[in-house]
Parts: sequence; structure tokens; C-alpha cells
Amino acid sequence: MPRNIGIIDQVIRAFLGLAVIAYTGKDGILTADSSLALLAGIYLFATAIFSYCPFYSALGFTTFGRLDRSV
Repeated sequence: MPRNIGIIDQVIRAFLGLAVIAYTGKDGILTADSSLALLAGIYLFATAIFSYCPFYSALGFTTFGRLDRSV
């Protein structure tokens, strides 16, 4: 699995993933809607940890790479 998530994307995914996980667990009751949100939060956090997104790979998209600062 080559990295395809850059550092800024990784930080945003980790923050949003943890926020969604915390929000779904605030009531202590897991419903069908909150379980889907929990899965989305886990997905965001896991992709941030592994720096790999299967959707990015399927689309041929990447946010990981060197910045070209030559102007």
C-alpha cells in the first residue's frame, strides 16, 4: 500500500474521525444512524493512521507528494 494521503489531509481526517466517533458515543446508545456515523468516523481515522485511502487509489488521486515551489 503506497501512501496517497498527505500530512494536511491526514490531520484533517484524524480530527474529523475522532470528532465523529466522540459525537456518536456521547449518548451511550448506538442506533442504526449512529452506527453508520461511527463506521464513517472509524474509516476516516483508520485512513489517517495508515496514510492510505482506497477511494483515492481507485480514482487515481493523491494528496501525498512533494510540493513544487519553483516559480
